[in-house]
Formats: sequence, C-alpha cells, structure tokens
Amino acid sequence: MTRSNALKTSTPQRSAHDALAHVTAEITRLLEQGVMPWRAPWDRNRALAATPGLPLRCNGEPYRGANVPLLWAAQIARGHAKRTWLTYRQALELGGQVRKGEKACPVVYYGQAIAKQGSGDNAETAGNDETRRYRFLKLFHVFNVEQIDNLPADFGAEIAPKTPPPSVLNAWIAHTGAKVRIGGTMAYYSPATDTIHMPPLEAFVSAEQELATRLHELIHFTGHSSRLDRLQDYAADRRARSREELTAEIGSAMLGAMIGLPPDHLEDHAAYCASWLNVIRDEPRAFFSAGAKAQAAVDWLIAKAGFPVAAPPSG
Repeated sequence: MTRSNALKTSTPQRSAHDALAHVTAEITRLLEQGVMPWRAPWDRNRALAATPGLPLRCNGEPYRGANVPLLWAAQIARGHAKRTWLTYRQALELGGQVRKGEKACPVVYYGQAIAKQGSGDNAETAGNDETRRYRFLKLFHVFNVEQIDNLPADFGAEIAPKTPPPSVLNAWIAHTGAKVRIGGTMAYYSPATDTIHMPPLEAFVSAEQELATRLHELIHFTGHSSRLDRLQDYAADRRARSREELTAEIGSAMLGAMIGLPPDHLEDHAAYCASWLNVIRDEPRAFFSAGAKAQAAVDWLIAKAGFPVAAPPSG
C-alpha cells in the first residue's frame, strides 16, 4: 500500500476529546444509577412508552452505533414518546421553532476527511502532494420533535415495527448460519463449537425474554474468528469479556428495536453495570467502541440474512 492510499487516524484533538468525554460521562452517570440506557424507552414497565424502534434522523433514517443508546437515554430521562430528532437548523428549515428553554441532546458524528500535503507553498499545486485521509469525531446537538413547535402536521409520523411470528424469526436466525442447541439451564455462545445454547422456552418468563436472549447470543456468534473476529481474549481476560458483553447488549437491543422488542433478559443488572463501569472508567473509548462493534454485528447479520421482519430468502 502506498502512503497516498493509507488511511491515517489524525483526529482533531479538541473535538474528539469533547465527544469522548461526553459519551463517557453520560454513560458512566447512568450506569452508576443502575440504568442501562439501551433499555429501550418503550419498555412496558415504564409509565410513558415511546413508539418502538431505533431513534430517527430528520430524514427518517435510523441513528447508528453509540448514538442509539445515547438518544434512548435522553428519551427516558425527558419522557419523550417520539423518537425523531432534528438539529436547530433542520427545525428552522421545516418552519419549526425550538421552544425557549429546551435543552439539546449531544450526539456523536464519526466521519472521514481528506487533507492534502505538499512541499510547495500551495498544497493544491505542489508536485509531490500526497493525499492523507483522517478519521474524526465531533459533537452536534439535536432536539426531539416534541421540543419543537410549528413543524408540518405530517412530519415525523412514526410507524412502530411489528414483531414477526416466531417461525419467521427462527428461520431468519437459521439463515444467518447460527446453529442453536436447545437444552440445559444456561444461555451462552460457545466459540469452541460455534454453537448457541438456549434453555427450553418454558424456562423463560415470556417468549419475548427468550427471543431477546437469543438475539444477545446471536451478537456473540458474529464475533467468531471466521466472521468479525472479536473473541480472541474472551475466555482468558475478564476485561475482554466485559467489553464483549457490552457489545452484545447494545447489539441485541438494536436488533430488538427493529422488531419492536423491549430488551429485558438480564437478571443481575447490578453485576453487569459494575463490570461495565470498570471498563468505561478506565477506557474512555470503550462505550463508543462497543457501539461501533454492535453496529458492525447488526450490519453483518442483515447482510447475511436480510432484515429480520420478513421471511429470509431461500437457498
């Protein structure tokens, strides 16, 4: 690879620092309170249930990565029933106005840019210019549609995803290539045998809890060395296990949101919160990294088997 084609990670320090500090502080604060921000705001145990699904941008596209639980957390904290978010400028362009005193929610933008370098005074014309790409993080701020007046009457209509029947979901999971073994008393993924192990349905409080658990293990399945290769140190390193469990939690919540499923399968919340707190306090990028890996896992599954709302293709 020539130097001109290499991808370098030259990051604007202040912007990246602000973004990472925000993510770390917000997630740490919530976990210290025993709150998992990926516990979606349409959880049936909440007094105010939001429309199921992933948080949405102004154009209706879903947010990705760490921004998903960050915006869920904002919905939960502020009691928003809607999951669509706009920047101040987007609201103005639609004829809306953010109400006085409303507080924005910071979200993280991850992107790439190209910089030119050369030995001449003008980098654009220097004969030995080289193109240098760099990744960057920055914060921008969004408001929920419920914080904005005078938006068009037909703007922000949200359709709740409908949970497919178990037969369709089981067929979709099978099409990902995952092998599921039923029996025993524990749910887990075994990298050694590349199999997901699940207790029988009767062992779960509800069919929804069984499905949420199955999706959690399915995210682990994507970490196999033949797929996304995340599990190198999983067996021997407690910190690596905590990182992977965080990835699986966020990833399964994303998958669940796509089919209107509240994530409610963890029993010992306090123990998980404590282990994730230790990681996030020591590694400022840990939550952002887990969100990115969770998104990659979801993307891999969808690329392999399609979107989990219709019967997967045959063959």
